Amino acid sequence: MASGPKASPKVIRVALAGNPNVGKSTIFNILTGLHQHVGNWPGKTVERKEGACRLEGYLLECMDLPGTYSLTAHSAEEIVARDYVLKERPDVVVVILDASNIERNCYLLVQVLELTDQVVVGLNMMDLAGVKGYRIFPDKLEEILGVPVVPMVARRAEGCQELLKAIIEVGTGQRATSPRPIRYGAAESTLARLQELLAGENLEGLPARWVALKMLEGDEEVERLEERAVSPETRERIHAFLRQHEYGPAVIADARYAWIEEVLAEGMERPARSVITFTDRIDHVVTHRFLGLPILLAIFVCVFWLTFKVSAPLSDLLDAGFGRLSTWTAAALASYPSWFVSLLSDGVIPGVGGVLSFLPIILILFLFLGLLEDSGYMARAAFVTDRIMHAMGLHGKAFLCLLVSYGCNVPGIMATRILESERDRLLAILVNPLIPCAARIAVAAFFVGAFFPSPKNTLVMGSLYALSLAMVVFVGFVLRRVVLPGEEAPFMMELPLYRKPNVRNLAVYTGWRLLAFLKKAGTVILGASVVIWLLSSYPVGADLPHTYLGRLGFLLQPVGRLVGFDWRMSVALLTGFAAKETSLATLAVLYHAEGESLVQTLQQNMSPLVALVFVVVQLLYIPCLATVAVMRSETNSWKWPLVAMAYSLLLAGGLGFLIFQVGRALGLG
Repeated sequence: MASGPKASPKVIRVALAGNPNVGKSTIFNILTGLHQHVGNWPGKTVERKEGACRLEGYLLECMDLPGTYSLTAHSAEEIVARDYVLKERPDVVVVILDASNIERNCYLLVQVLELTDQVVVGLNMMDLAGVKGYRIFPDKLEEILGVPVVPMVARRAEGCQELLKAIIEVGTGQRATSPRPIRYGAAESTLARLQELLAGENLEGLPARWVALKMLEGDEEVERLEERAVSPETRERIHAFLRQHEYGPAVIADARYAWIEEVLAEGMERPARSVITFTDRIDHVVTHRFLGLPILLAIFVCVFWLTFKVSAPLSDLLDAGFGRLSTWTAAALASYPSWFVSLLSDGVIPGVGGVLSFLPIILILFLFLGLLEDSGYMARAAFVTDRIMHAMGLHGKAFLCLLVSYGCNVPGIMATRILESERDRLLAILVNPLIPCAARIAVAAFFVGAFFPSPKNTLVMGSLYALSLAMVVFVGFVLRRVVLPGEEAPFMMELPLYRKPNVRNLAVYTGWRLLAFLKKAGTVILGASVVIWLLSSYPVGADLPHTYLGRLGFLLQPVGRLVGFDWRMSVALLTGFAAKETSLATLAVLYHAEGESLVQTLQQNMSPLVALVFVVVQLLYIPCLATVAVMRSETNSWKWPLVAMAYSLLLAGGLGFLIFQVGRALGLG
């Protein structure tokens, strides 16, 4: 007997809202798994993350709203989050609160409750609240607030099933919500009068009380709505009334905080005196005015030393293995056409294999960086570097954008959206390509490991990092005073409690970066290796210097000779514009020697001084194609990407020339 068609699951549209760093994205990832799509909101340079999950016959379509501290229309993130709740009207809005900082987090909750009563509260980081001596009673809070409150520890996936159950109950109407009314004291009568004046006006489906509230706050978006949708006569009466009752945003904010205090007074207990936590004791040392920066440098030196110590044997094994694979392939396929054998043994395997040989470096480096981030130390790094950032006219929050670029400059540039000032954002975008991404770090680590024995390799690698940061500060200082003058924005940042790193988070953090690297190796690097082989093999029968690639290299050689490069190294830098790893793939193809590993071949063809100059130049010269494209997208202009390309090329060439000439004068080359 044939079965009928499957019934479509009921769809529940869910929006996740919360302050930055409350674990909202962790919860989103747990709920949706790999069923996610990431893009930008239409017309906004703000990331849009949406995903889905199925449970008990329901399809939950989840939207991860941008992290924001309020829904006042000051930043793009606030406008996006507010407009989605107002205009898209999701079935449920899940507000994630940091239980260890619940009072400040509740300010966003109040503003969400002003928009909708279809709310579920996820009370995350309950373990950290206990560390601070807080006793929070979720059941009592639920009773007071009139909406479901789910205690959670998202890092351990605790409370996620209960959160899903609450979402379904509210989204399907199985559980009614009745939020506690928010009263605005002396402004209540004013709000009531404004609602009367707005009655009968076309408010585009927005609640009259909410529009009246925003009028008292002087909200610019609502002012535009008023000009667009409210009749001139009503507008005149509203403005005349407001001139007589100027309460302003401060009165509204005070009323919200008074409401929060009433709720928390009943729903939680604070310790009689402040608890000195483990975090406080550590921060007394690691954020010290004088000790903080040396400790930061010492931590990163240890990270580099461990990275080299652990990864070197694995990288050497892979490098030698790909060398043998290339030789074996040439012998095994001897009966096939010579061009095909050469393509594999001289092009694809050396090119892709040369890049894959530093896979252990990426794995171990990002594992350590993930440990630092998941433990909470990276926020302290931003705090400690705030004084350095001020030297270039930025603040510590900009350091977080630069920090992201150690993975990839593309998300690092997109992360500048967290900066409030447009001038700060543009300056951070312009200096961002000077931060060496994972690809450039890996290329540098490969050369440093090949030419500088331990313990020199740790010292050299640390010096390269210090050089890149010094260039960021120098260029930022010049740009701030010559190209982008203006006042500095104030810096405020919350330092989270230290916590034990979570294995799942580390696996996700490291795994995504490895997958991105392998994807690039299987696409961009593979394609580049084939193109490089073609250009280095034709015209047929020509020796390497007279091939198309050789001719291009000899055109570049006069410039390359100034910094000690032969034509092959110059070509490698040129092909690195497509993707920085491609420079190593190019060297692997052009220097390929039968039966030898890439390390051996490079050691025979260049001195340690030239290798060091090559690393410095490739760390600082023009950003890759993807970075240029995202700079164009984020600035909406070709002017600024061209500025970045021009200054980085001059900077890399100038420093490379200086290091090479000084090294030769000292007899090092």
